[in-house]
Amino acid sequence: KIKEILSGLEIDVCTDYAHLHSDRLAQYDLVIDYIDGWSRCGNCDAAGELIAYVAQGGAMLSLHNGIIKHSSPEMEQMVGGAFTGHPQHEVLAYAVKTAHPVSKGLAPFEMDEEPYQFAMDPLAGLTILMEYTYHDQQYPAAWLRTFGKGKVIYLSPGHNPDSFQNEGFRAQLVRAAAWCCDEI
Repeated sequence: KIKEILSGLEIDVCTDYAHLHSDRLAQYDLVIDYIDGWSRCGNCDAAGELIAYVAQGGAMLSLHNGIIKHSSPEMEQMVGGAFTGHPQHEVLAYAVKTAHPVSKGLAPFEMDEEPYQFAMDPLAGLTILMEYTYHDQQYPAAWLRTFGKGKVIYLSPGHNPDSFQNEGFRAQLVRAAAWCCDEI
């Protein structure tokens, strides 16, 4: 579904972080991190390569479970938050929190999703783009930051293929990728 939504981009798929090296990463404008299981696939070498790629001017779009990096606090620091868990999925209401080129024109939307929760890094200088409402409280759902010379953006939706059918989330994903690729 990601390839379909971002059809204007040439996308290569890699399911093993161990294959990511600086010489290979340098050819890409954007890395989309949507892998589940950093502890199985990632390692400190891969983390160093991704961190260096972004710090030197690359961009990373982390989707949903791409933030789960308990064994790599360096990766959590780069993204700006650490996953702490989630209650059962349910219909959540998403709304723009901060006016920014990425969130400009995005309408509120609802979708059945896992209410991911995070420990946010207070030193990361995050711009919270969207929030979701869970039991009458607002929680961060999307944010961005610069990291060195590069860009990082995180979007919490994306639990299953149905998530990518939601027009509001699709629009958010397109705008996030465009920002990462300096198109907005």
